[in-house]
Amino acid sequence: MRGLQRTVHIAAILTAMALAMPQSEARAAEPRRSQDQGGSPVAIAQATTTSTPEGQGSAPARELPPGGTSIEDLLLQKGTISMDEWIQIRAEQEYKVADQSRRIDSLEEWKGKTELLPLLRDKVNFGLNALQFLYGHVNARVPEGRNQDSLSIRRSELLFWGKISDTIPRWHALMEFQSINLTSNTPTSGASTPTSATFFRETYIDVRPVQAWAPNLNMIRLGIFRMPFGIFTETSGGLRDVISSPYLTSIGGGGGPGQNKNGTGGAIEFIQERDYFADVRGKIANRLEYVVGVMNNNNYQANSLVSTTSGLGGGNQPKAFYSRVRLFGNDVSFVSFTTIQGHSNNAGTLINGRGKGSFDRYGIDARYTSKLLPGFMVQGEYWQGHDGANATTVGTAANGDCASGCGGSGAPGMTRRTWYVLAKYLITSGPLENFEPTFMYEQFDPNTSMGNDMYTRSIVGLTYYFENFPPKIQSKLQFNYEFRHHSGLGTGPNTPAFDSKADPFAQNAFFVQFQVRFM
Repeated sequence: MRGLQRTVHIAAILTAMALAMPQSEARAAEPRRSQDQGGSPVAIAQATTTSTPEGQGSAPARELPPGGTSIEDLLLQKGTISMDEWIQIRAEQEYKVADQSRRIDSLEEWKGKTELLPLLRDKVNFGLNALQFLYGHVNARVPEGRNQDSLSIRRSELLFWGKISDTIPRWHALMEFQSINLTSNTPTSGASTPTSATFFRETYIDVRPVQAWAPNLNMIRLGIFRMPFGIFTETSGGLRDVISSPYLTSIGGGGGPGQNKNGTGGAIEFIQERDYFADVRGKIANRLEYVVGVMNNNNYQANSLVSTTSGLGGGNQPKAFYSRVRLFGNDVSFVSFTTIQGHSNNAGTLINGRGKGSFDRYGIDARYTSKLLPGFMVQGEYWQGHDGANATTVGTAANGDCASGCGGSGAPGMTRRTWYVLAKYLITSGPLENFEPTFMYEQFDPNTSMGNDMYTRSIVGLTYYFENFPPKIQSKLQFNYEFRHHSGLGTGPNTPAFDSKADPFAQNAFFVQFQVRFM
């Protein structure tokens, strides 16, 4: 009885469809109906299970939609589901496919817009290199009137760049609005007189003299920019994986007065982040990248006042030669070798320990980015270098103070050593998607021939990326906890007393930083 009702329903539907069909379509359907007059109007599910007389033939099979036979088609043929249910299932599937296609199209459109951002496409472009809001807490004891907690804008950097022509493929200027204090002209003796305000961190011009030589001799770069060697010194502060700068760029502070006499306290700038440079860059066989050049070797003083008598700016030093070769295993993994050779002047505590005399640095760095485990990366650097004098000023004995006019250059010098290793893993799926745990361990030995002066630090971090299309767009929230340790100020008869509770490099610290970056 139920089968008869289903047959009646289907016949009614077919009759309604025939009445609604245009006249031309109805005529086209007449031959087919005349051929099918011998068959009884039964449902497909019944036709597959009901035998008919040989002379009359079997009921026609329903034409399946493009794409082959699906589960719902088989269920319909067997009579398990009705035509209405089949239509509903098909409609839901088509809606899901359309929604997925819409999402993919939206993602492709967004990626296309991101890739078309004006990086080196126009003569003048601008971007936000890094805008960082920082909260910090350091456990070290602070003077009365100060606090262990701090809030600050760590970086506020606007970047301007452009392409003039194929001969000048890039000009570049980085404005830092957090560095507007007057800076010293680094005299060799006497009081430092502030002479300039630093509003920019970087400014350089790339020149490609002969187009046919590229990329073997890709360009000549002139100006102030980040050190073209190492990993951390070459990486913009907006792209670093931990909040604090590594010890290889600067270390020291706290421990009481007089600590600079043996170089184990105070500020030691092992490798400055930026300087005046002129270098040549290129790439051979798409595997070996090289940089060769000369540097000022005394950090940089933006807009430094030039003497009308000597013609020399306050920040100038004997120049140093540097070179780096970087061998790529693939497009993201590499190993590099760097050297810096030259001389330095004893020109103040900003370059504490450089002293007067020979100066060198040797470094090796490596990065491995896994393709077997996407999101995992590990990198490390090892640096060693010699400074000319024992962190004293010219005219001061190596073992401490002396009367005026004692003469001398300080001491034969010292060798410093530092290294770190950093690992991180970006989670790309699941409930922790866009979270990135990070771990870093580092050491800095101010004087390899002296004990009781080692700096060590372990950083445990967690980063959450709101947007992550480096290097163009990056918005992230970082949490870092630092386990810090400083052994002391060294050994010797004139070593000052060490108060570890007042030394920020001997006490743990916690930082939270939010960053916006758009290029």
